[in-house]
Amino acid sequence: MEWARAVERAAGGPAERQREPPAVAARTPRVAMLASVFPPSIGGIQSHTLRLSQELVEKGADVHVITRVHLGTSPFERMGSVRVHRVGLANGRGPVRSAAYIAGALRSVLQLADAGHVEILHAHQLLSPATVGLLAAPLTGLPLIVNPHACGTLGDVGVLSATTVGRARLRALVARADAFVAVSRLIREELLAAGAPPHAVWDIPNGVDTDRFSPAPAEEKQMIRRALGLPGGQLAVFVGRLSAEKGCDVLLRAWPQLVAVVPGARLCLVGSGEEGPRLEEMARALRVEDSVIFTGGVMDTAAHMRAADLAVLPSRTEGMPVALLEAMSCAVPVVATRVGGSAEVLEHAVTGTLVPPENPTALARAMADALLDGGPAKARAEAARAHVLARHAIHVVASRYLSLYQALLHPRGARRALALASGPSAR
Repeated sequence: MEWARAVERAAGGPAERQREPPAVAARTPRVAMLASVFPPSIGGIQSHTLRLSQELVEKGADVHVITRVHLGTSPFERMGSVRVHRVGLANGRGPVRSAAYIAGALRSVLQLADAGHVEILHAHQLLSPATVGLLAAPLTGLPLIVNPHACGTLGDVGVLSATTVGRARLRALVARADAFVAVSRLIREELLAAGAPPHAVWDIPNGVDTDRFSPAPAEEKQMIRRALGLPGGQLAVFVGRLSAEKGCDVLLRAWPQLVAVVPGARLCLVGSGEEGPRLEEMARALRVEDSVIFTGGVMDTAAHMRAADLAVLPSRTEGMPVALLEAMSCAVPVVATRVGGSAEVLEHAVTGTLVPPENPTALARAMADALLDGGPAKARAEAARAHVLARHAIHVVASRYLSLYQALLHPRGARRALALASGPSAR
């Protein structure tokens, strides 16, 4: 009867299909999250995977994360109710470190599967984690989900497509994986172009903890700034890796134009990365070092985001940027470049402002408008918060993943009914 109702719901109109996926009677899924990057490493993929795992456990799933070991971390720990297994080499680099992670993760998956602790393999990124899944799936008989997180030449499909060995791995993944997750439309298109079957690609966006990333009233915003040692006045915040694809060099070139229009404004760059030293030197060369703050890596960015008057994401490429979703969830006005998932999640002049990439003047003008034109910017920020609550709240995203897991665990007929009712997506 439940399957009949699921199929009946699938025949409804667009509004019906956009609802949270229906609950289905099924055993609790036991999931192995294969994630080479995970806290204490800092980044959007890391925070998303942790929060998703925690939410899945809250909804009744059993989650084991298999990730890389870091200096000072234990081989096993619990992060809340999520079990974390750390393997590989803490000091390794490049291919050696990747090979050590793949070998250790494969051994861990086989042990967990043999003990009956996992029944689904969920690989985040198509590189080392997906290779672990590719090796483990035929040995264990478990279904494999592959979940790219970036697009373009620097994204998962792009990186694999650039070499002969990578293309062979991509063909193997397309042939072997049971399902694919596309966090953005561009990633879906890349997966389909690589040969992934359309019916196997589930459109599930990244999610955000809308309770932690919530709007801060003006008085609380000032309290947060004092606690963080941040100045008063207008504050623009960038959160992310200091890497070439994030476009912080373009942001710094825009900043002198911004402060000429908004004197006293400050820019806070929250993150670390290989571009950090060059960006600090660039700020000095542009003579804006007094108005630019480099915080270094920050594990929990909620306070910085809630303290901001403006969030800016000047990226050259994006999959589905978690930092953008977090800013929107905080009802902070957002300016982002019209690339990848940023252009997909942010609606220009409705939930934020989109500008062309590589254009410092357009970026400076949009930031100034957002900081000086309070009423419209606030209205867009409130609309952004409502959008995130409806589509990107972590409990909504986790429910879609549970539907995917259950579809893979059920017999073929039940799997087809679930696919009709709740995925790959409401298009």
